[in-house]
This record gives sequence, structure tokens and C-alpha cells, in this order.
Amino acid sequence: MTDAITVEQVVEAARGLDKEEFTRAEVASALNVERPEIREAFKAARKEGRLRKVSEDGKGKPHFQVTK
Repeated sequence: MTDAITVEQVVEAARGLDKEEFTRAEVASALNVERPEIREAFKAARKEGRLRKVSEDGKGKPHFQVTK
């Protein structure tokens, strides 16, 4: 069993993507984990205001940004 992913890890991975907008799947890939493994930390980061939803692509996948 792996250690739980933290909010800080999610935010740093998102910053490391060097993209204005990203998906949850891209963050999970950057952390070398499956998307469900980042769910709680991603949700907490949004609640803390560190990530925000900015759009959805045509396939229903939400895109997010790191807040400054």
C-alpha cells in the first residue's frame, strides 16, 4: 500500500505540468498514480482554493488551473 497523496503533492505536480489548464488524469500521471488515488487530495486542494475549475472539453472532462 502506498502513502496517501497530499494536497501539496497535487499542487506541485500541477505546477510542474507547465500548462495553464490541466485535467485530473494529467496530475495523476505526473505523480505516477491512478486518478482515484489523488481524489481526496485534489478535492481538498479545490476546497482550499489552491486549484479551480476553469472549463470542460467537449468530452465532459473538466480542466483546472493552479491559483496564484
